[in-house]
Amino acid sequence: MADLLQQMTTASFARKMALLLVLAATFAGGVVLWLWTQKPELQILYTNLSSDDAASVISKLKESHIPYELSADSTAVSVPAERVHELRLQLAGQGLPQGGGVGFEIFDRNTFGTTEFVQKLNYKRALQGELSRTISQLAEVSKARVHLVVPEKTLFSDRQEPSRASVVVTLRAGKRLSEGQIQGIIHLVSSSVEGLSPQTVTVVDSHGQILSRTVDGSATAQMTSTQLDYQQHLEKEIEGKIQSMLERVVGSGKAVVRVTSLLDLRQVEHTEEKFDPDTQVVRSEQRAQEQMNGTSGSAGPSGVPGVLSNVPPGAPAGASAGTASSNNAQKKNEVINYEISKTVSRIIEPIGTIKKLSVAALVDGTYQAAQGDAPRKYIPRNEDEMKKLEELVKKAMGYSAERQDQVEVVNIPFEANALAEEEGVAEPPNKGLAQWLPFAKYGIGLVVGLIAFFFVIRPALKALLTPSPTFPAGTAQLPAGALGELQVGAPRTDQMVQIAKQNPQAATMVVKQWLKEK
Repeated sequence: MADLLQQMTTASFARKMALLLVLAATFAGGVVLWLWTQKPELQILYTNLSSDDAASVISKLKESHIPYELSADSTAVSVPAERVHELRLQLAGQGLPQGGGVGFEIFDRNTFGTTEFVQKLNYKRALQGELSRTISQLAEVSKARVHLVVPEKTLFSDRQEPSRASVVVTLRAGKRLSEGQIQGIIHLVSSSVEGLSPQTVTVVDSHGQILSRTVDGSATAQMTSTQLDYQQHLEKEIEGKIQSMLERVVGSGKAVVRVTSLLDLRQVEHTEEKFDPDTQVVRSEQRAQEQMNGTSGSAGPSGVPGVLSNVPPGAPAGASAGTASSNNAQKKNEVINYEISKTVSRIIEPIGTIKKLSVAALVDGTYQAAQGDAPRKYIPRNEDEMKKLEELVKKAMGYSAERQDQVEVVNIPFEANALAEEEGVAEPPNKGLAQWLPFAKYGIGLVVGLIAFFFVIRPALKALLTPSPTFPAGTAQLPAGALGELQVGAPRTDQMVQIAKQNPQAATMVVKQWLKEK
């Protein structure tokens, strides 16, 4: 150390500055390397954060003096890996992140002097935020936003405008909403808002495509979507049955099956009434009988007109009696109603009956073991084996000749599978390697430090601390700057010759110094 200080004291100003720069660069590199090795391993705390949620989360992290890192798009926050779960629980207890705007927690703070208009506006904001949070809980939805339009109530019902709602959903990569899920979102929103009907709810994805349909034009579209889902489910189920059966025979991964179905998706209802004229049944019977017995007189009024003619029988003489006769009458009435036998049949045919099935199956053959340098030889299956496999496929699919089903089983070599069997399956990566990754940066830092010391710092110090050659007393000196040109860099040949001619003794000393350094 004393020699180093003495050499620095006796060195020229340029060498001192160069040495100080090298030492400063070395110290700075060491500090940067130490900070890099001491940097904690970060893990994502939250992703897809809104600007408000990101600001709230960062504010809480700063209050707790927890290091964090914000992504370039300000939607993801990373924290030390060992504190991820703890921070999630802690922030969840504080209602962060809110996810989809403010909710009903807006009413937790009572403010005096709030007008009715502001209260209604806050209620609508809270309802929109709560609905957005609920919809975002779907596995296929990454983010959701709800807009509500609730008109003011009027005294006249015919002038009352209906409430309306719009839902914007951002789906996760590779995900889509089924028709049932879309209808579920519509009914969820309509059931949560007073006066809102499902017909006035619109669901749109992040690309601007309308996912919901109006009632007037939705019956056919919704039925078509439902039918398509049913058809795909049926085909997948038949494919699974056939493929699992074939793989039991030819081996795992040696069969590929595809099914195409033609379904009768009409809703047919038959109502039939049959009458049998040969069978009659008495439905009702009504009978009535009437008999009348009595006498009747044929004599008319006689005598002098006036009061005397109206005197009852036994009247005084002068009134003449009429002639009398007996009368008997009988009447019968009978009504019988007959009912003809009738049969009423109402038949509703099931929706989605299979009209035709088409099945295509590919099966691999067998391979002969490799002998020496010769590759494996593919051996196709014989005709009897292919017929048996085709019969198995027909049994599994429920083959029907009346439906004119089609079945095709083809034997082809699976080159990808053969290559995988020949080369072997790659072993999975070592699971224990992940736990050593945090220590890798310390090893990298040590290696970088050693390389910098042996290949940068040490040669620089050696070059800077090498003493300048001393010349004997009385020896002519080189011109100013000539010695530096000989010691530093690679001077041109004509310059070296000229300097050597001017002062051969000094040039000889420089050459000797070069030889010592070598």
